[in-house]
Amino acid sequence: MATKHEIEEQVSKALEPQGVEVVDLVIKTNGPKKELQFFLDKEGGINLGDCQDLSDKVESILDMEKLVEGAYILEVSSPGIYRALKKPEHFKKFIGSRVKIFTKEAIEKRGMFTGSITKADDKGIILDDGTTEFDFKYDNIKKANLNPELEFRKI
Repeated sequence: MATKHEIEEQVSKALEPQGVEVVDLVIKTNGPKKELQFFLDKEGGINLGDCQDLSDKVESILDMEKLVEGAYILEVSSPGIYRALKKPEHFKKFIGSRVKIFTKEAIEKRGMFTGSITKADDKGIILDDGTTEFDFKYDNIKKANLNPELEFRKI
């Protein structure tokens, strides 16, 4: 089986001309099979019909390029409202948005932070938690996701 990076790269290269981005790829073992979860996005978002079409395309790419050995389970979905932020471009796109960040190394004896991205560049981000601004370098971010505040109201 190809590495996660190789799979992500091949699928990204094939879907990019259609304006589709591979936001994340999660590979799990499910019994004797590998389970590949692709989280894809495009301008305007991904709907259920897109997921089916893109699932067929991703499956073709995986099979033609022989990226996965043996039987596998394929899941294609949108990144959702708690989408993962992996690349500097993701953080830049969501300046002003609320996020949750887990760090590799503690900062001020903390490993988890929630707040709004106030700045993002190619080296890192600044997060404002409402009382303090924290400067994160990308190489110290273990995991980051959008963390919107949801409001529920009666209709």
